[in-house]
Amino acid sequence: MRATGMTHLTAVSGSNVAVVVGLVLGMCAVLGVPRRLRPPLAGLALAGFVVLARPEPSVLRAAAMGAIGLLGLSRSRRSAGMPVLGGALVALLVLDPWLARSYGFALSTLATVGLLLFTRPWGEAVGARLPRRLAPLGPAVAVPVAAQVTTAPVIVLLQGSVSLVGVLANLLAAPLVPPATVAGVAAALASLVWGPAAAAAGWLGVVPTTVIAWVARVFAQVPGGTLPWPDGPPGALLLAGLVVLVLLCGRALVGGVVRHPVIALGVLALAGAALVPTRAVTWPPDGWRLVVCDVGQGDAVVLRSGPGHAVLVDAGPDPPLVDGCLDRLGVGTLDAVVLTHFHADHVDGLVGALRGRTVRELLVCPVREPESAADAVDRLAAEQDVPVTAVHAGDRLEVGELRAVVWSPWRRIEEGSVPNNASVVLAARTGDVDVLLLGDVEREAAHDLLLRLRRDPAMSRTARGFELVKTPHHGSSNLDADLMAAVRAPVGVVSVGEDNDYGHPSAAHLALLRQLGYAVYRTDERGDVALTRDDGRLRVVTSR
Repeated sequence: MRATGMTHLTAVSGSNVAVVVGLVLGMCAVLGVPRRLRPPLAGLALAGFVVLARPEPSVLRAAAMGAIGLLGLSRSRRSAGMPVLGGALVALLVLDPWLARSYGFALSTLATVGLLLFTRPWGEAVGARLPRRLAPLGPAVAVPVAAQVTTAPVIVLLQGSVSLVGVLANLLAAPLVPPATVAGVAAALASLVWGPAAAAAGWLGVVPTTVIAWVARVFAQVPGGTLPWPDGPPGALLLAGLVVLVLLCGRALVGGVVRHPVIALGVLALAGAALVPTRAVTWPPDGWRLVVCDVGQGDAVVLRSGPGHAVLVDAGPDPPLVDGCLDRLGVGTLDAVVLTHFHADHVDGLVGALRGRTVRELLVCPVREPESAADAVDRLAAEQDVPVTAVHAGDRLEVGELRAVVWSPWRRIEEGSVPNNASVVLAARTGDVDVLLLGDVEREAAHDLLLRLRRDPAMSRTARGFELVKTPHHGSSNLDADLMAAVRAPVGVVSVGEDNDYGHPSAAHLALLRQLGYAVYRTDERGDVALTRDDGRLRVVTSR
């Protein structure tokens, strides 16, 4: 929903208020309630909704904006909308001056401005171009477009990107908001009288909310659906300028395109060639042997085992992200999926990895903590008919062009984080490239691994030949410097999410890697990181 600009649907907003008040006014009209009594009844319903949703600042703000929007949409009081909005803003800011620093307040205000200024003229313009029977759909189309246009500059400040599919996604979701809102309110009211009736109303609300979630998931996976945009005030001002330019000159631009289609097509092609990164066309690089996928704050590493075949080590926290990475690499068969441990940032994306692919086996950490996550993995594997095997130090995996040895765990370590220290550590050779994947091991497990490496001549020989090390725990400072020195490689990759809450990667982690001679690549900065071997030459290629 973040990727498609639909997060406003997860909070109480002016649209919810407008639905409730509009429903009350509609019922009054059907029941023949005198006109003079309808505003007080609508006001009473509005007050009841605020009590029901709890009178928090966001709810009070939504109530004010929803009431103003409803007033502005009234034909008889259309001109009163903007003055009333101005008065309401002044009143709210006098009551709570800190609202001036609230993104939610700014978004609510701008969305209401769009509703008041653009919904009716744009709705009538759209309706005039539709068949007569479909003309009433004009305002329905105009509402999400107007809200998206007026709020876009502020949304850029929050997420640093522009959704190209947000208008269409919101347009499809908009008709589902009223039944979901009505079902929710009905369930809450019925719960005061009879529980089964409340449950029935709640289940009715499942249908529209499930479809809204489905729309968000589908549009979030549209290639190129989100356009990167400059962060901060410069990006917001740039987008605001473009919005004003389109609003003022849009009709003239459309007329120019109609009169000179060839020139317009040429300009569009030139702009596209200049703006689209070359990597979007050339990715993945030829001869890739390993790709560390950019899946946010989590791990997902793809090891090539043959044409269209791979072994996936961890699945990240987000199904669409790991699914998209595998799609870009053309992986249709996973000879194995290795889950280093059962934390959410390594297993929650598993359903995306399994979607539409043949999966031979699932290799998992022997320590089933957290147990709920381990049970969920077992259920998903059973549904997909994929065998599950726990692996320990010394186990081997040989599929196609890939050979791998499990270096850890060989015992349970109670110090530190038990699940992290039980991470499966994999020393793998894909083609003629050797890599080490350290999972989320912390200092205790890392030092234990170092001691075993010093005692085992075969491990020691392997440790001197790695071309890439996936560093532990997303760049945490909780690592063993001696182990990182013993397995040092030309390339170190930190799989980490942008602006995460953990402070990863830590300055100490990065400083140690550079001190030891690693060339450091971070997925939050470089996107997918691929290791290739071209004519015997090692090369790192990134998607950003």
